[in-house]
Amino acid sequence: MFPDGGLPSNVRHMYLSSFKLIASLRETLDANTCLQSLSMENVDVESIPDEVLLPSSLTFLRIYDCQNLKKMEYKGLCQLSSLELIQCPNLQCLPEEGLPKSISSLEIVDCPLLKQRCQNPEGEDWAKIAHIQELDIQ
Repeated sequence: MFPDGGLPSNVRHMYLSSFKLIASLRETLDANTCLQSLSMENVDVESIPDEVLLPSSLTFLRIYDCQNLKKMEYKGLCQLSSLELIQCPNLQCLPEEGLPKSISSLEIVDCPLLKQRCQNPEGEDWAKIAHIQELDIQ
């Protein structure tokens, strides 16, 4: 648990690997306006941000080895420029509204359901990522 007042407001980079820690941040993470980089590993959630609040100040988001993650939304992440989705085998698709236009780098690795949907040009989600300059889909 973080002390009263939660996460210090000047934190710019954070790595989280415990759902209990994320749960304790639920009230303070969204309010943090300085957080630019967030990496989450092995977090047992089905949906982000429903179970994890994401601050709008993020420019880099890395989600790694989240075996139960099925759904993601990106509302409010208008500054996000880099997104990495790695080893999320149950992630089913990108958000219906697509990714933020600010994203210039997208890496999708070992996410078989998502990989299939992001294939050029026939994938169901290809139109949502075609504008991204740096694409790495494996």
